[in-house]
Amino acid sequence: MEVLRGGVSADTHRLDLMDRDGNERSVVIREHGKKHSGHPAEMEHDILQSLYVSGVSVPRPLAFDTSCTVLSYPYVIIAFIDGSTRIPDGEKSHYIDAMAATLASIHQANVPTLPDVSLRTEPLPELFDYLPEGEEWEGLSQYLSARKVKQFSGEVTLLHGDFWPENILWQNGAIAAVLDWEDAAVGDPLSDVAIARVELRYLFGAPAMTRFSAAYAKYRAIDVERLALWQIYVAAAAQKYMNLWGLAPASESHKRQQALLSIKEAGRLLLALDAK
Repeated sequence: MEVLRGGVSADTHRLDLMDRDGNERSVVIREHGKKHSGHPAEMEHDILQSLYVSGVSVPRPLAFDTSCTVLSYPYVIIAFIDGSTRIPDGEKSHYIDAMAATLASIHQANVPTLPDVSLRTEPLPELFDYLPEGEEWEGLSQYLSARKVKQFSGEVTLLHGDFWPENILWQNGAIAAVLDWEDAAVGDPLSDVAIARVELRYLFGAPAMTRFSAAYAKYRAIDVERLALWQIYVAAAAQKYMNLWGLAPASESHKRQQALLSIKEAGRLLLALDAK
């Protein structure tokens, strides 16, 4: 047994197994713990099954258990895929471009048997629940409250819901699988793009955000107004709940600073669009 690090919403272990005939294989157990807030184990398994048979690059789901008699919490068992979530130094551009291409392919995927997941099309009004408090942010809140925002009218697509480097498994510079679909939904694909942009900013700075969206735009059009609204939504939600992520103090401070900068920059972009 090996503990797999990375996520905070599930306790994840690799198990190396041998049957009575001496055959070996490895599986991964994702146990939903106290901090789990995504789909229930049965739905997570069914989502993976739907994606797997539709050709989306995900690990094959093997089983689930909600009885809490084997383990303390419900869990999902999936096939183990060898690889790494690490992006090597000096190869960021290639990896970011590959991430963008893969996310675009997810948004174009046809998954007819997908379970009844939630619809995610509008960052407002929920965005206001996440905006930072204090005088510094009152102007942005008032501006967004008064601003006329066009409703989503694009194609509803499959959404990963948490598309960031720790949920992407690489083999020899290529994406082997996209992991952790516990927040999967359908809706506005730009919500996924905003998540990836903000997460890449934490790791590599603002230029990585720009590169990712430019690479994604080669495959699917981007509405810059809606992307800015989703960026505020994602970054504001992150800074609100970041204390629950179990980060080291220095890491939390860095990510919180970058999240707040992401909110401000998106707000300035919206103002500039309105001025045209």
